Amino acid sequence: MENDKIYGIKCDVSECVYNREAKECVAGKIDVCSCGCSHPNCSAQTECKTFKPRSF
Repeated sequence: MENDKIYGIKCDVSECVYNREAKECVAGKIDVCSCGCSHPNCSAQTECKTFKPRSF
């Protein structure tokens, strides 16, 4: 998926396999959804479904 990287996606979740240098996402596709509410109005009410934990 990294070969299809979408440029300009900032992310600081270093525990994700798609994160590079704790500052960018290199996933080729990003799925974001709301966290149970029908009209999210802040980032706390959304989540990245693309996240995959890194094996340390």
